[in-house]
Amino acid sequence: MYKILMIIKNVIRNYFISVTFLSVVLFLVYSCAPETQYRKGFAPKPCLDCHKEKLSEFQKKHVHSPMGARDCEACHLRHGKIPVLSLKERDQGKLCYTCHKQTEAVVNGLAFPHTALKRSLCTPCHNPHASDNDFLLKKSGNDLCFTCHEQGSFTRAKRHKPLADGCLTCHEAHGSSNVNGIKEPEVSLCKSCHSYTDGSFRNAHKNYPVEMGTCTGCHTSHSSTNNKLLRESIHTPLNQGQCASCHRPATDPNPLSVIAPDGKLCYTCHTKEEKEYEETYRHSPVDENKCQSCHSPHATDFPKVTKLGKNELCISCHEQKAAVLKVSNLHQPIKDTGCTACHNPHASSYQFYLKASQTQICFTCHTKTEKELKEAYVHEPFSRFDCRECHDSHGSSYPSMMRVELTGLCYTCHKQAEKDFYKTYIHTPVSEKRCVSCHRPHSSSYANLLNNSADQLCVRCHGNMFLDLKEQDLHKPFGSKECGICHDPHASDYIEVTVKPMGDLCYDCHKTLEDTYSGSTYKHLPMEEGKCTECHSPHGSKTDNFLLNRPKELCLSCHERIVITTVRKGHLDMEEGDCLSCHLSHFSELKHLLVVNDPALCLKCHTVDTDSLLRAHIKPLEEINHCLTCHVPHVTEKPGLLKNIKHQPFARGKCTDCHE
Repeated sequence: MYKILMIIKNVIRNYFISVTFLSVVLFLVYSCAPETQYRKGFAPKPCLDCHKEKLSEFQKKHVHSPMGARDCEACHLRHGKIPVLSLKERDQGKLCYTCHKQTEAVVNGLAFPHTALKRSLCTPCHNPHASDNDFLLKKSGNDLCFTCHEQGSFTRAKRHKPLADGCLTCHEAHGSSNVNGIKEPEVSLCKSCHSYTDGSFRNAHKNYPVEMGTCTGCHTSHSSTNNKLLRESIHTPLNQGQCASCHRPATDPNPLSVIAPDGKLCYTCHTKEEKEYEETYRHSPVDENKCQSCHSPHATDFPKVTKLGKNELCISCHEQKAAVLKVSNLHQPIKDTGCTACHNPHASSYQFYLKASQTQICFTCHTKTEKELKEAYVHEPFSRFDCRECHDSHGSSYPSMMRVELTGLCYTCHKQAEKDFYKTYIHTPVSEKRCVSCHRPHSSSYANLLNNSADQLCVRCHGNMFLDLKEQDLHKPFGSKECGICHDPHASDYIEVTVKPMGDLCYDCHKTLEDTYSGSTYKHLPMEEGKCTECHSPHGSKTDNFLLNRPKELCLSCHERIVITTVRKGHLDMEEGDCLSCHLSHFSELKHLLVVNDPALCLKCHTVDTDSLLRAHIKPLEEINHCLTCHVPHVTEKPGLLKNIKHQPFARGKCTDCHE
C-alpha cells in the first residue's frame, strides 16, 4: 500500500512540474511577440517609393483626387517587378466612369459624341494624375484640339471670329446632339451672332432666305483664303453671286428650289462635258443625271467641288475597295492623285472607266517598262499586257504590289515546275523561292528570261570559285562557264544538284575511261561507287588531273593505316609522294591496283645488283620470285622495309638453312 501511494505522489509531482514549465514557455513566447499581428506575406510598399517621377505631379495646380489621396490602387493594379501599366479596367472609359457616373450618363445620351469618347478614351485630352489646366486638361484652349485636328484648315488668312475665342464657343467638349458636336443646330448657332434680317446680310446673300438651308453648304466655319469665308472650292455661279442661274428668283414662293432637275440643270452650262460623256462606259451617277452624288452645288474644301477627298469620295460608294487604302504598298497614283489618276470619274471608251485601254493604262506612267516589250524574250502575261496577272492594280501588302507573296507568285502559273522542284537537293534560290534571283519578271535578252547570259549568271553568286585558278587549271565545262552541262539550275535528286549521278555524269565526256573500266578486275573504290569528286575537283585545281591535293596527301587521306607507325623507314617513292609509281589510280587487272606484278614492279627501280643487295639476297635480283614475301611496300619500323614478323633463320641471316 505504501508503494502505491509513493507512485501516485511521483506522478502528481511530475505533472505539476510539466504544467509549470509549459506555462513559463508560453508566457515568454507571447511576451516577446509584437502587439500587431501581420497577415501572411509582405506589407505593401507605397507606389511612390519606386515611381518617384510622379512626385512632381503634386506641385501642379490641379491634382486628380485619387492621386491626391495617394490611392493609386483606385485605378491601378499592382504589377510587381514587371513594369506594365495594369489598370483595374481594360476599357479606359469604363474605368473613369466608375467615379464620373454623371458624365457617363450624359455621354451615353449623345447622338454625336467626341471621337475619343467613341473609342472609350479619356486620356487624349485629360491627364489622369495632375495638370495646371482646369479639368485636368493636358493643354489649354485651342492647343488641346490641335493635338488631333490638323491646324491647316484653322489658320488660313480669313478666320472666323469665334475661332479666336476658342473652339468651345461653338462646340461641346464631349459631344452633343448635333453633328460635329456643335452646341445648337447649325442655323440657330449661327444666328446667335449673325442677324438673318439685317440689310447687309440680306444683300450679301442676294435676298435669298439662306436660313432655310445650311450655312456650311457655302461657308467654312473655321478659316478661308477668301474674305467671304467661303470654302476653298467654289462653284462659279456662287463665286460670282449668280444664285439665280440655278435657283428660282428670291421673290419666288419657293426661292431655294432649282430651275431644272439635277443633271439637266448642270448641262445648261456644262454643254461641252455633256457631249464628252457620251461614251460606251458611263459612271452610274452620270448615267442617272445625279451630279450631286459626287459634287456640291455650292462649295466644298475639295477640288472640283467634290463632296469628299480624292479617295474617300469613291470609297463612299465602292465600299468593297476600302480595304485597299490600308495595304502597305498602295499604288503611288492613288496616294498622289486618287482614283481619278487612272479612272475617268464621268465616262470613258474603256471598261472600268479607265483613261486608256487596259493594255496601255500602265504604260502611261511606266514608260521604261513598256520598252521591255522589245526584248527578244517576253514573259507571256507581259506580252499580253496583262499586268494584273501578277500585280494588283490598286495596291497590296506585298512588294511591287504583287497579288500574292512573291515566293508563291510564280507557282500560281508554273504549278508543274513546283512539283518538279520537290527533290532531294534544291538550288538555294529555288529553295527560298527567289525566282527573280535568276529570272527577269517581264522580259530579257536571254532565253528563259534569265537576268544575264548563261555563262555569266552563275558567276554573280559563285564568282569566288574563279579567283584562285588560272585558265589552264580549270575543268573545261567550268572554264567555259557551261554550268548546265553538269548542274540542274533548279533541283535534283543527286548531290550538288547534278543532272545525273556523279559517275554517269563524268562518263558522258570520259567515255574511253568508262569502256576500259567496265572490263577491269580490280577497281578503285571511289570509282566503283561513282564518286569521282573524292579525288578530283569538278571545277579545277592547281594540281595535275584536277586532283584535290598532291597524290601522297590525297591517297593517305583515305589510306591512313599505311602511316599509323610513329617511327618508321619509308619506301623512297612513297616518301616523295609518288604513289602512282606503283599503283594505278582508277582500275587494274592486278590486285591493289598495281602497275605490274611483284617482282617486276620492284625491278623497275631496283635494277643493279650492288654488293649489299647480293649479300642480303644471296642471289641476283632477277632470280627473286617475290619481293613482298619478306618486304612491306610502304613503311616499316625496321630498316630495309622488312616485315616485323620474321622466320628465325631469316632473322639471323641464315637463309641457307632452308634454301639452297
